[in-house]
Amino acid sequence: AALAKDNGCRKSFIPENNRFIEIDISAYHPTLAAQLIGYDFGNETPYEYFARKAEIEVSEAKILMFKQLYGGIYNEYKYIDYFQLIEEHVNKLWLEYTNNGYINCSISGHKITDVKDINPQKLFNYTLQNLETSTNVLILWDIIKLLKNKKTKIVLYTYDSILLDYYNEDNILESIKNVFKKHKLKTKLTQGDTYDKMINM
Repeated sequence: AALAKDNGCRKSFIPENNRFIEIDISAYHPTLAAQLIGYDFGNETPYEYFARKAEIEVSEAKILMFKQLYGGIYNEYKYIDYFQLIEEHVNKLWLEYTNNGYINCSISGHKITDVKDINPQKLFNYTLQNLETSTNVLILWDIIKLLKNKKTKIVLYTYDSILLDYYNEDNILESIKNVFKKHKLKTKLTQGDTYDKMINM
């Protein structure tokens, strides 16, 4: 997972089957946060949405999106409905935590309690990261079931991406893509005959 992309070391990884296919989840944390607050970006990505609302470049929106999800909403962007709902959600979580002494995470049911130096934003980040991991477990389990008795296999998982050693005759890619659609996640696919040279599909 920590292999450099620019020194050629990834060339040593080759598929046993026909090709590698990597499935990257687009804007994973902003999308999961949107699911927590019941927000729908429609046909836009979260970054396109933010860029349009704030009248900034998409590249800048991506950086600012993450800074606000992890560090708190900037005053100049509190007029944007997505961020308003995020802030309301953070405050609601904090109230529940301070009243009850814990938070139960969705999907996993994990109880967050007695966290050192806890604050509202850190609590939200913990629940978001827990949701990411829990969702990944569900996704991986669905794919593992699809791959039963197939030659295609999962060879690497890194937070927001899954690398497949893909056997063409399995003809199972659409079914795998549907797993992500079931969780309302958008993906980008790349393929290659080594792990070094992956091109867009």
